[in-house]
Formats: sequence, structure tokens, C-alpha cells
Amino acid sequence: MTALLTAEFRKVLSLRYWWILGIAPLLVGLFCGALTLPVMRQLEDVVGEDFAEAAAAAVGISLALALVFLFAALFGVVNTGSEFQHRTVVTTFLTTRGRDRVLATKLAVVAIFGLAYCLVAEAISALTILLFGGGFSGADFGTVGAVLGTGLLCAVLWALIGAGLGLLTGSMTGSVLAICAWIPFGELIVSLVLHGIGLGAIAQYLPGQVTWYTLFSVVEMPDDVEMAVRWPVAPLVLILWTVLFCGLGWWRTRNRDFV
Repeated sequence: MTALLTAEFRKVLSLRYWWILGIAPLLVGLFCGALTLPVMRQLEDVVGEDFAEAAAAAVGISLALALVFLFAALFGVVNTGSEFQHRTVVTTFLTTRGRDRVLATKLAVVAIFGLAYCLVAEAISALTILLFGGGFSGADFGTVGAVLGTGLLCAVLWALIGAGLGLLTGSMTGSVLAICAWIPFGELIVSLVLHGIGLGAIAQYLPGQVTWYTLFSVVEMPDDVEMAVRWPVAPLVLILWTVLFCGLGWWRTRNRDFV
């Protein structure tokens, strides 16, 4: 298994997509807090003291995490889907005893890279807020820390969702288009349709929405704010989506005929 992990890491690191996909969330994490902070400080006199730093942290970190989840999923898709596109997966299976070991290794490497994307983006984003905002209060620090920790979990799960989708479809291009269409537009359209036909309660369990419920359910909300899905239901639903995609992708790849 160690040899497989080493080979998989070398395969990923020999290509450029692993760092290209990490540029966007890194840049957003670097600049978003610095750019939003001056705007928020203009509103500080209206809404109260210390609002600027908290709001800039929320906006900067939220945008950075949104891109991290997207690009972690895209990394998972590219890492698994490209094997089918270039037919390299056939050689890998022929030189390894059993497909299960290869699939387990691929998913493990995808999870590690998803975690690394999020760690770097969060570190840069938090550092930017600290440098330009002067730091957090004790309560803010605890809240931000909880969100960042939960973000790591979500990034790993989204990377695995992307990997599972790539394994399921066997198409890198189709899976990339599906992820890029679903996250910003597709889920919103499906949610509106479900609300229109009286099934709005189902919409809150879609993967994108339940991801944000997972993140913000660790934040102490005002008494008049009621979240539809709270902890621990929200992360459990996201884990179920991950298991579903990875399980279907694993099953499809084990039974796929490559001849």
C-alpha cells in the first residue's frame, strides 16, 4: 500500500493541475479580507464597534472556502477522470493486485490534497485578516477557529465527491462540467423547482446547501435565527452524499470493462 501511495503522489506531482487548481482559492484568501475590510469599516459607526473585523473575516473566509470546495472537487474529478481519458488506469490495474487497492489509494490521495488546499487557503485568509484587521477578540477567534476546522472537513468531503463522480462517469470533461454547473447554478435551479412543487424541505439537504449548514451550524447564531439543518445532522448528510458518490464510483470502476 505504501508503494501505491508513493506512486500516486508522484503521478499527481508530475502534472501541473494540482497546483493550478490551488491558485484561485489561494488568491481569494490572500486578497478578500484586505479588500473587504475598508468597506466594512465605513459601516462600523452605523452597526457597532468591532463589526468591520468580524464582517471582513466572515466574507473573506467564506469566499475562500467556497472556492476551496469547488476546486477540491475539481481536483478529485481531474485526478480520477484523467486516468480514464488517457487510459492509464488500465496499466495501473494490470500492475496491481486488485482494483480495490488502487481505488482506495486514489481516494486517500485526493482527500489529502483537498485537506492541503483548505489548510493553505485558510492560513493565508486568516493571516490577511490578522494583518489588516488587527486580530480577533477571544469570542471571534473561537468562532473563526470552529468554522476553519469545519471547513477542513468539508474540503475533504468535496474532494472525495469529485473523485467519486469522476470514477462513476469515467469522463473528466463531463464531470468537470457537471461540477462547474451544479455548484453555482444547478443546485439553485433544483432548489427553486423543489420549492415550487412543495418539496422545499428536500432542497435543504442538497450537497451545496448542507455544506453551508455544516459550516454555519458551528457559529452561535442570534436567538431569532433558526437554521433548517443543524449539527450533527448537517455534516452527517454531507458525509452520506460523499459515501454515495464514492460508493457508486467504486462499484462502477470495479465492474467496468476496459477491453
